Amino acid sequence: MILLLGGTTESLAVADELTKHKVPFVLSVISDYGAELARRHAKNIVETTFTDESLLSFCHDNQISFILDATHPFARVISQLAMDKANELQIPYLRYERQNIYSKNAKLKMVDSLEEACEYLRTVKGNVYLSTGSKTAPEYAEKLGVDRLHVRVLPTTRVMENLTAAGFIASQIDAIQGPFTVALNYELFKRANSVVVVTKESGRQGGIQEKIAACEQLQIPCVIIRRPQLNYPAVVADLSELKEYLEENYEW
Repeated sequence: MILLLGGTTESLAVADELTKHKVPFVLSVISDYGAELARRHAKNIVETTFTDESLLSFCHDNQISFILDATHPFARVISQLAMDKANELQIPYLRYERQNIYSKNAKLKMVDSLEEACEYLRTVKGNVYLSTGSKTAPEYAEKLGVDRLHVRVLPTTRVMENLTAAGFIASQIDAIQGPFTVALNYELFKRANSVVVVTKESGRQGGIQEKIAACEQLQIPCVIIRRPQLNYPAVVADLSELKEYLEENYEW
């Protein structure tokens, strides 16, 4: 049985691939929203936030013989935990990782952390468009002041409550679900009078190319927070590489 660690668009595509080849797997997600999306792609779903003990017991109880990590590039805690438990259980671990190719003409500012991003943003006057999600929005508000921020988030009640608590008002929030085209990004960034856009190095499926292209058209810089660098034992970048790896390392 494969444990597919999900939470991304790619994980759903991987689930479809495993289903097509009739490979038994269970797909893990951490939210109700993730579970809702997953039901269209997998029969066996578990909604949980794994801990050291719960992941180990889950693997034992469900006879997990392979961990396939298709979590978000910034979900480094679960990725490191999965690698550690796979090593402890002596079972294979494989990372399904998004790849990035950036335009050479874009005004890109690459940083390694939220703190480094804020250091740069303090040198820029004007509105900052945050396309980094809702979790870190309160921290940006604390470090930069909420008045100059505009944030794009998923339209859920919990997200709205958290943003309101952090001081954001309706006119500073784009509550909308992707995917986002270059044209839509352009209009949203322009409507917010943005002088700079902040995003994470979340890969092609995360919409980073479309954000960069919109920034190019507006001639404004795009701040990109680099993804965490972990020492993955094995990595594949697309479904064809995944199929090839599993054919060599897993009994289909």
